[in-house]
Amino acid sequence: MAEYYNIQLTTEDMAPIERAHLHRGFSSKKTPLKWIRFFRMCVLQRELSLKKRKKKSYTLWIAYFIIAAAMIFLVPGYWIAVNIILFVVALIMDARYRREFRKNYTDGYDFFSDYFSALFTLIEEELPQLGTIHFTANVKETLAGVEYLKSSEDATFETRGFISGKEEFYEKEIAQGYCTLKDGAEVSFSFVEKVRKRIIKKRGTSGKRKTKQKYKSVYPFILKLKLPKSVYQLKTDIDKADIQMEEDDSFYYMKARRKFDIKDENPDGYSAYQYRSTPLFSVEYFSLEVVNLFNICYGCFTLK
Repeated sequence: MAEYYNIQLTTEDMAPIERAHLHRGFSSKKTPLKWIRFFRMCVLQRELSLKKRKKKSYTLWIAYFIIAAAMIFLVPGYWIAVNIILFVVALIMDARYRREFRKNYTDGYDFFSDYFSALFTLIEEELPQLGTIHFTANVKETLAGVEYLKSSEDATFETRGFISGKEEFYEKEIAQGYCTLKDGAEVSFSFVEKVRKRIIKKRGTSGKRKTKQKYKSVYPFILKLKLPKSVYQLKTDIDKADIQMEEDDSFYYMKARRKFDIKDENPDGYSAYQYRSTPLFSVEYFSLEVVNLFNICYGCFTLK
């Protein structure tokens, strides 16, 4: 596993076309090693571009302060008005730098690099030589607009000064993929973000109206396996509490689900005012739980 995390990348390795795909979401088929390189190249690109953006902003404001100081002596009667104009111009230019950066780079690079690099490294051990994973990802904001809004309804909450409330429910598939293992089994997986957003309007002790937004997020990971009957035989005494199973003449079809819930599993890190909680799950924890899903499914069978 270590070899995948010691890949040395240079600026010549960067892929601006692939970076653009990652900005709006992407779908492709690669070997695990190429996926890991792709994720890390995108992270490196973003880090380098962020440094350049910060350097441009720093240079801009240094230039502003130097010119503003000079204006005191060059136009003593109008230096305040001139400096206000210069300040507004600097603000506009800095905002443009930031807007251009956000247009070309989005959040989510580190998430895919960390979590799915670990997952693909584990899957790679069970793939045939040069086996590939077809992977599709969505990096759009879950709460941006109504694209992922599933329902919205008025709600009443027991809070002092309550005026009105609303609950909104969002759901977005962050990523999904599939591959064929060397034992002939077909694997598919899906990682979903579900968000409950509460909008609470109330009157404070001073009489002023306030609006608060609270969030509850969960992240189901769904694993599906299609196992050939020519290779596997079902045990007679299996526990079906954590799985769904069907079969036909040629295959067994397994489905297992693991819901990551930061409020229940890491209450000390949970905040009702922050909707995205995946950073609070360690990569090791995520990988261990996904491996456990594989073990639950494969534990129902013996090799023929």
